[in-house]
Amino acid sequence: MDKTAYVLIGVVLGVFLNAIKEWWFKKGTNKKELEYLAIRISCILDTFVNGCADVIADDGLCYGQPDKDGYRSIQTKTPDFDPLSVEVEWKSLKAEIMYEVLNFPNQIQSANHKISGAFEYAASPPDYEEGFEERQLQYATLGLKAYKLATKLRTIGNLPAQATPGKDEWNPIQFMEQKIKDIEKLQKERSSRNQALMQNLNTSA
Repeated sequence: MDKTAYVLIGVVLGVFLNAIKEWWFKKGTNKKELEYLAIRISCILDTFVNGCADVIADDGLCYGQPDKDGYRSIQTKTPDFDPLSVEVEWKSLKAEIMYEVLNFPNQIQSANHKISGAFEYAASPPDYEEGFEERQLQYATLGLKAYKLATKLRTIGNLPAQATPGKDEWNPIQFMEQKIKDIEKLQKERSSRNQALMQNLNTSA
């Protein structure tokens, strides 16, 4: 083999090794970016879950009492989630989970519209019962979605799972699940009463 062939092989080998080096470096960088994203966003979602639990516990009373006029009023601010305000490399995520995260604010907005509608068109003073029920129901649902999304991100980023509360500790996830069951039961009972009332009115007419 002549000198030119050796030089050519050396050039090709150099290019190949450099490409491997760049690929390996990029792979490591992408992994770090994904881990950082998973940490940042899962922590923000955990904060959102806690905020949802606070909203669910809000029954419109301050220390068990209505306001000076006898009305119930919102005591707890709803949590916010703005993922695009966080500087992370979104392209490190697969499209499906990226869509779930970036679409979550739209689900929050939709829930807030439903709550506003309940307070405006269904709830009556002084208790605004239907409004608070809808607010609790929507944020219990959002809280559970946020919890599942944070769990997915922790799995993708190979992060430790969130510690499960002990038997005697308060568990926000169980609190949300139970609240949804309780509200759906109340709404079903109310709907049955309203239907029975309408039937009685129609019968009497």
